[in-house]
Amino acid sequence: MFKPYLPVVYLSLCLVFVSATDDNELLVVCPPKSTCIRGVFRHTYNTEFEAFMGMPYALAPLGELRFRDPIKMVKLPFTIDGTKSKPNCIQRNYFLNRQRIFGKEDCLYLNVYRPVVSPQDIGNINRYIYGGGFNSGSASYLYTGPEYFMATQSVILVTVSYRLGALGFLSTGDNSISGNFGLKDQHMALKWVQENIADFGGDKDKVTLFGHGAGAIATHLHLMNPNSEGLFHRVISMSGTANSPYAIERNPLEKARNTAFYCNIENVDHISTTKLSKALRKVNALKLVEAEDYVKRWVGDPNTYYRPVIEPPGKNAFLTQDPEELIRTVNYTKLPWLLGTVPEDGAKWVINIMENSSVLQNFNSEFHYNLLELIQFPNRFNATVKDEKLIQLVQDYFGGTKELHEGSLRGFLDVMTDRGFKHPLYNVIRYYLRNVDTDVHPIYMYSFNYKGRFSSASLYAKRITRNYGVVHGDDLHYLFRSPLYFRDFHRNSTEAAIVQLFVNYFVTFAKHGKPLNFPTLDSCDTSVLAHRPKGICDYHEFFNAKYSLQHVRVNNAYPTQRVRYWLDLLEESRKSELGNPFYGTYTSGK
Repeated sequence: MFKPYLPVVYLSLCLVFVSATDDNELLVVCPPKSTCIRGVFRHTYNTEFEAFMGMPYALAPLGELRFRDPIKMVKLPFTIDGTKSKPNCIQRNYFLNRQRIFGKEDCLYLNVYRPVVSPQDIGNINRYIYGGGFNSGSASYLYTGPEYFMATQSVILVTVSYRLGALGFLSTGDNSISGNFGLKDQHMALKWVQENIADFGGDKDKVTLFGHGAGAIATHLHLMNPNSEGLFHRVISMSGTANSPYAIERNPLEKARNTAFYCNIENVDHISTTKLSKALRKVNALKLVEAEDYVKRWVGDPNTYYRPVIEPPGKNAFLTQDPEELIRTVNYTKLPWLLGTVPEDGAKWVINIMENSSVLQNFNSEFHYNLLELIQFPNRFNATVKDEKLIQLVQDYFGGTKELHEGSLRGFLDVMTDRGFKHPLYNVIRYYLRNVDTDVHPIYMYSFNYKGRFSSASLYAKRITRNYGVVHGDDLHYLFRSPLYFRDFHRNSTEAAIVQLFVNYFVTFAKHGKPLNFPTLDSCDTSVLAHRPKGICDYHEFFNAKYSLQHVRVNNAYPTQRVRYWLDLLEESRKSELGNPFYGTYTSGK
């Protein structure tokens, strides 16, 4: 019998799901503030756990509820079947090579996975936010399987579906369609955890929020939302921060009108936002998703079109201030925070383009403009300045070559990784160190450099002809089982050992707010950054150990010279912080 209380965590580390159907009739949980749900027993290779899938946490966002803030789900007068996953939110995943549309608009459900152990052994809760560029992703066990986390028998994992693409992030820039509905869905699910997780054996005061990619950006944005304060207590952001150039949409009304045009709504440039919102609520959901094909810059463009926005002030507004300014002043909630990265995060764009001949041809046909779209220079620069800076960037990263090919591949990987990940992360760290006492509010970092047999590179293109290294999403394979995409690791393989190591790293942080039982990291401040021209604060590096079973070590190497190049290019540099003299030059691969 399972008893409270367990830490709530979102993890998944196991190899096989097997249902123990004879006992399922007894596996029912009835939270007083939510609906009764019947779960199912599942087995990993070494333990058993319980799965409650498809719990509705908000009313279906259909009809007049489309493009509106989520409404808390009412308590239903019957027991729902939680033995199977619900459909994903409707989407087309432009990052993957399989770009079909799937899912449903009725998709606001969450899953709770818990081990079968005594209460004192668990209580921590991990709440996972999937990534996918705000237009794709899944909470299903086929993509984010809980087995690896359940094998620890020490946390509860909660995974949540939230609205995506236009349905989750389209905005008119005013209260007609305020936007950020996907983020508000996540917020509603966090409130559900606070109200109901104790009935599943979890401790509502031990919630760790973690996410990857767009999900990581979301974790950072939740820190910036005053209404989210108290709903979680630790944060893990994997390959994403809220100052990413792809995090915030600055011209939401223009994109809303473009979408309406391709949905065959008349007079889109002149009707009021009120009429525009009414018309968009009547459009078939499939047509809304298909419209993104036409508003993108080129066929196969992997760039995110719909993103979070800065909303008008209001009671339920999620984000009313510019994240860039909040990051500069660190004017957001301080909690124990773990920030992660991989060496080639930018490969998610590069592979999609370089391994698809038609996309590559389209890109090169208008190289300057398409690269400008990818780079996303800040709007504080006018069009002339943006063009000048892009010319400089092409000279420095591509050797002046105005074409993507084998010889410019390294520069392309570097520029996308630096622009989307390394430079934003460095800025988050340096502003945090400048404004926060890290003895009171510590931050930690890791870099997942382990190269295994499986890679997310195989998902970004039908055929991979190059070795791109450790790419965006590769660390997820060692947290979540993904049977739809990858075979299971052999239980005695090195990969299985890395799974155990990496999952325990996350679980330890969730329990203690620091990575205990791992190599000690030295303290860091702005003076450390100033005196490390090729480094950053100490972090834990997960790597391929040739002659040792120890796959984690302390490192501080970082492409700091390239980061400083961007600080100079974007006119953000302050020599007093970065060291003197300041060398804003790009060096490939360093």
